[in-house]
Amino acid sequence: MQGEQKDIKRRFRRKSVQSGLVTVVLAALLLEAIAAIQYRYTRGMMERNLEQQVLIMLRASAMRMDGNLNSTVGQAMNQVWHAQRHLDDPGYMETMVSSMVENGGSKVVGVAVSFTPGFYPQKGRWYEPYAHRQGDSVVVEQIGSAQHDYTQLELFQTCMRGDTMKWSTPYLDADGAKSIVTTYALPLRDGKGKPVAALGIDITTDWISETMSDIRLHPSSFSLALKEEGGVIAAPVGTLCSQELADRIAAMVVDPTVKKEDKADGRVTCFYFSDEHQRKGRVYYARKKYEPHWVLAKVVYDDEAFGELATMRRNIFWATLAGLLVLSLIIYIFARNGRKLRQSLMQQERTDREMQIGNGIQQALLPQDEPSLRGVGEVQVEGRLIPAREVGGDLYNVFLRDGKLFFCIGDVSGKGVPAALIMAVAQTLFHSIASKEDNPASIVQRINVTACRNNKSNMFVTLFVGVLDLKTGVLDYCNAGHERPLIDAQPLDIKPNMPVGLFDDFVYEKQQTAIAAGQTIFLYTDGLTEARNAQGKLFGRENVVQLLTDRHGMAPKELIDDIIGDVKRYAEHTEQSDDLTLLAIRYNA
Repeated sequence: MQGEQKDIKRRFRRKSVQSGLVTVVLAALLLEAIAAIQYRYTRGMMERNLEQQVLIMLRASAMRMDGNLNSTVGQAMNQVWHAQRHLDDPGYMETMVSSMVENGGSKVVGVAVSFTPGFYPQKGRWYEPYAHRQGDSVVVEQIGSAQHDYTQLELFQTCMRGDTMKWSTPYLDADGAKSIVTTYALPLRDGKGKPVAALGIDITTDWISETMSDIRLHPSSFSLALKEEGGVIAAPVGTLCSQELADRIAAMVVDPTVKKEDKADGRVTCFYFSDEHQRKGRVYYARKKYEPHWVLAKVVYDDEAFGELATMRRNIFWATLAGLLVLSLIIYIFARNGRKLRQSLMQQERTDREMQIGNGIQQALLPQDEPSLRGVGEVQVEGRLIPAREVGGDLYNVFLRDGKLFFCIGDVSGKGVPAALIMAVAQTLFHSIASKEDNPASIVQRINVTACRNNKSNMFVTLFVGVLDLKTGVLDYCNAGHERPLIDAQPLDIKPNMPVGLFDDFVYEKQQTAIAAGQTIFLYTDGLTEARNAQGKLFGRENVVQLLTDRHGMAPKELIDDIIGDVKRYAEHTEQSDDLTLLAIRYNA
């Protein structure tokens, strides 16, 4: 009898172990499937985010290029009328081309006026005064001759037909600028409207590379400007890209046999490649909308774009494997309760992992050089973003440029991944535009135009942008529906501008005030005023004003630490419902 009982117990334990092993195997397969799905979803989200970032950067580069090119075109158009009134004076033509080079900036390397043969009998058959830079001065030379018969050039023949050549294909100008240039040419007409000369402006292509390389997505990413028919116009200077690689990418762009994919709703084209070190990457490119229709390309390497995701996947795999071993022991000991325990652990692990990833992405987008502004100098800056339990859309940014402090603070409507993506785009746009623009209203205006495009979710951003001149203490600012900042507990006067992302034709207004030495600008999001205690009562703006009044003259870091401590004590362990972002700027001039 006892032997039968032992045999029954033995069979029961064996069956329990077998059931546990089956459960472990099934759990392993399930976890691997979940990890694979999660990896594909996360990678897809990162790829879509990368496409949008590339699209924004390509558009920003195209806008900066068009701005530089249009300024040159405007200069040429302004001179045509005057030149046509002085066609009888060859001396005026030489003065004009010299003036255009002097006033054209570093990108204008030469200006020429090519006249029909014998137009000025005293000058001979060929007369082409050409002004170009020579060291720090501008030199005017007559370069027309039998050896340089400009009448055979396409730009001259185009102008003689009465047409305008809107930026030629970049070429090496061996006779004039002696560098790679692109030319804009338009005709000069006599009193009867007949074309008698071609006014051509040569600009160098060197500035194009600098324009496209202002912002890089990753340390090894780089940008290229390519000709429509193939060929490199501008490539990065240094070790980022060899000439051989740039030429190969240019050839692949126009090669119909290379497999290409449309990205960002068809606004960007992408293909994959490997460099000379077999490092895999992808090329995103698009043609400029306005003439010249050059191709702008952004090159991104996979190991930088998705390397952290691959590391995370490996870590998840080993963590899952370790968890399964522990789970096997738990199932062996607690066979009846193992399933519930496993599900609980899996759910908690997924939740914690998602929260850590979201929080890490949000914190990584904050300014990384902000601690360099904490020392006592012309200005002291302290910023803090305390995320809520759910990933949100608060943002702030601050950096120094040309003796001015550029800063912003904002709050995206909504929560979760959509708000975090909008926040990332707003951060990128602010830093990209503010690196070239000093007017805060113009910065907000351009961010708004981009944010309104394809805003199908109707999300918007409240945003405050300020530019503080560290020499004079003058603060230029523009508020787009954000909380009113405080200067030493006194509210700053703001105009009721609309938040960003609602109406692309809204005109934002710049305001100005003076900041005295020792004063502190305090900015915050509604996570401060809407913090609740256990009874559901809001912290309120009055408490914020009182806190700043009581802590007048305190350094920014200590001020923000004190305010965060007061808010936590007020909340009485109540769960935080919204992101809390604070930014304090003390002017010490």
